[in-house]
Amino acid sequence: MPYTPEELRELTWYQNLIKADERNYLANRELLVNNAATSNESQLIRNESNQVLIFEDPFKDELLEDESTKITHSTKVNRLKNGDGDYIIDELLSRGFNEL
Repeated sequence: MPYTPEELRELTWYQNLIKADERNYLANRELLVNNAATSNESQLIRNESNQVLIFEDPFKDELLEDESTKITHSTKVNRLKNGDGDYIIDELLSRGFNEL
């Protein structure tokens, strides 16, 4: 029969298992942070697919806020108009009608 959550809180072996998992989680994060710092100028932790990995504090259930979780995004937008009547979009799209 499975243990209840109250029973698990009192079992030493289970609590040791939880603490070991938390230590392994933080050690893995530290290893990835160190690898990212040496190979990446932004210190973001990325996996093999170039996806950003974000870790949480296992003791507080909150996201860790440091250089490895800070993501900056440029809000610069390319203009579709250079000046009066000079549209870049006209260079991209052919708006003329052709006879079939």
